[in-house]
Amino acid sequence: MISRVADSCFWLLRYIERAESCARLASVNRMLLLDAEHDRAERWKPVIVVLGEQARFEELVGAERYHDDEDAEDYLTWNQKNSVSLRSSLYWARENARMIREVISREMWETLNTSWQWFTSKAAQREYKNDRSQFYRRIRSLCAEFIGTSDSTMLHEEPLDFMLLGMALERANQTARLMDVKHHRTGSAERESLETPWQSAQWVSQLKLCAAEEPFLKRHRAAPTGRRVVEFLLRDASFPRSALHCFERAQLLLRRIEAATGRSAPTASLTALQAMLTHLREAKMTDVLHSGLHQELTRVVDTVALVCDQLQRDFLDPTSTPESTPESTPASTPEVTTEPDLEPDPQVQVPQQSQSQS
Repeated sequence: MISRVADSCFWLLRYIERAESCARLASVNRMLLLDAEHDRAERWKPVIVVLGEQARFEELVGAERYHDDEDAEDYLTWNQKNSVSLRSSLYWARENARMIREVISREMWETLNTSWQWFTSKAAQREYKNDRSQFYRRIRSLCAEFIGTSDSTMLHEEPLDFMLLGMALERANQTARLMDVKHHRTGSAERESLETPWQSAQWVSQLKLCAAEEPFLKRHRAAPTGRRVVEFLLRDASFPRSALHCFERAQLLLRRIEAATGRSAPTASLTALQAMLTHLREAKMTDVLHSGLHQELTRVVDTVALVCDQLQRDFLDPTSTPESTPESTPASTPEVTTEPDLEPDPQVQVPQQSQSQS
């Protein structure tokens, strides 16, 4: 494969996964705010922080606007300057698909293009205004439809392997970020009192954020506790959004890619993945909770950033050097955003798009 094509494949499902995650995060946080009282200034701040958008939100919307539901949701959904908004993610997914039309299936292009046309229509704006929950459900359904179409209409060869690799890494990244919402909402409370009613409610919200409430209850059939939830989301090998499952899937896909490209030795990307897998398998959840879950989640995000950086040099841009190549999209040359709490931030900043994209 040409590295440019591999790059677009890698980013295509990453952006779809990112859009699905953002829609679920906005939807669950809305419901959480309706069910429990929160400090006025903290209603949406934890969400914005874990997405790496605190500085830009405060610049574009205002540091005093975290309490405003409409401002926050508009920023997460429609703002073109927000690198992780639904609009930005869906736009860049379509751009990458457009650049590799000859590689993806016709059904994939039609599904994604139709989704984009709906998202930019007045019908979508009306649904967003009249039934916000249904709007976010539709976004998640459209993303799931595209992923399913990709799996069922493409040859299971290198292009799809790169797509699924990008999705697996992005999913691990998003799981860690969604889990970290609790840290930014309750601070260090998880180390002081893990099982108060408030803490229990937060653990339930963690499961909902990661689409894990039903799978968790099928696995444990007991009330969520901090230890059980953390262990499930970090290293349940059967749950497709757990960090362990995502990294194991990424490892398998990367080995397939290495075999297809005739690599005689493991790449730096694979070495970094294997080190993280060893850590996840051997880590004791009691130690993780007592030493600080936030630090463990930061490690997951850092690993995703490291693997993506190594992939850039191993496959996507072999001529690059460690000093000169940030993680970037193939459709532009964006800057890497800076996040104060989860560093480095693998989510990229995209330039403002014109209103006439279609």
